[in-house]
Amino acid sequence: MMRDSKNSFGIASIFFHWVSALLTLFLFGLGAYLTSYGYYSPDYLSIAHLHYALGVILAGVIIVRLVWRLTSKTPKTLVNSVPAKIGIPLSKFLLYVFLFIILISGYLICTAEGQSINVFGLFQLPSVVLLEVEQLNIAGLTHKYVAWILMGLVLIHAGAALAHHFFLRDRTLVRMLKPSKD
Repeated sequence: MMRDSKNSFGIASIFFHWVSALLTLFLFGLGAYLTSYGYYSPDYLSIAHLHYALGVILAGVIIVRLVWRLTSKTPKTLVNSVPAKIGIPLSKFLLYVFLFIILISGYLICTAEGQSINVFGLFQLPSVVLLEVEQLNIAGLTHKYVAWILMGLVLIHAGAALAHHFFLRDRTLVRMLKPSKD
């Protein structure tokens, strides 16, 4: 039950899915809050540093998740229509692509002037490139707009899972909530 099978996701895949989903949603909410909060507000820097550190943690989880996905069986899709055969892998691919774009642009924003990212006092993620003001603005806009696009895709993803559960009445959602014995 730890590993995926041809019919079910294992505990590891379920764990990676929900940890990355919850971190992504929390980081989006925190980022939206920060953009409306005001740079000179009293707690702005502590909230921003929490956002940075959690972004690094999310990057680590996503990398481990991707390695796990590439080295594990993938349970078969429960719907065999042509749109599903195209849409499901495309949406998963886009989720990863948008997450990596957001994580990379966020890293570039945080380290643009040579500062490192302190991850809860455990380690420092160093800066590897300095950005000019225009490059920093592009990274900032990319981070913001791709995050909104990602949230749209997340809504579609969640809506599709709910449609599978309530309308198609298949096990698509259930097998991402608990592993089954094949």
